[in-house]
Amino acid sequence: MNILRWLMKHPILLAWLLAIIAILLNFSMSGKPVEHGQAVAEHGQKTGQHAAPVAAPQVVAAPAAAPQQPVPVPAQGAAEVAVIAGEAQQPVAAVQAQNPAPAEAPAPVSAPQQAAAPVVEQPADLLRAAREAYWSNELDNAVEFYTSLLKQAPDSIEYKGELANVYWKQGNAKKAAELFTEIAPKLAAQGRTTEAFNMKLYVDMVDPELAKQIDAALPK
Repeated sequence: MNILRWLMKHPILLAWLLAIIAILLNFSMSGKPVEHGQAVAEHGQKTGQHAAPVAAPQVVAAPAAAPQQPVPVPAQGAAEVAVIAGEAQQPVAAVQAQNPAPAEAPAPVSAPQQAAAPVVEQPADLLRAAREAYWSNELDNAVEFYTSLLKQAPDSIEYKGELANVYWKQGNAKKAAELFTEIAPKLAAQGRTTEAFNMKLYVDMVDPELAKQIDAALPK
């Protein structure tokens, strides 16, 4: 039984062994007819000595059977080989199952950014930026800078006068006239009558009714 189990584990050797046994059986079976033919021939020769000569029958030796093809490996042996291979692979799969893939580390949660505190620009910086924008012909930027300045100093004659000049350069005569009408009386009260009078001349060309308010504030 141990030999059979060993042979089942080695199907190639088992196939060769079966092929050799089949060849030997072939040769042993083919040898018997030849011996029988020789005995018949000898008996015929003896009988021919007493009877009329008769042509001795020719004995044709039976051709030896061709060796059979190697017996294919039994399915049972192949199944055992497959089972053994499967058993060899099972521990690997078990190890893989016992070692699951490491879980991905959670992505770091960024801390909420604090809102930046509003930066309050200094009036000197805003004034310098507004004048640079005016001379660079960036009039829209200049208007924004002067508007920011007036939020910090709403009664500034200087800021309003320069903003009126920006409106005048933009071609927005109405807004320029309104600002000149607002600041001209204050300039006249400070003794700056020449500046107030020049503003009156400009406003008179744009809106004569507004110019009358400036004229009423000028000294007679």
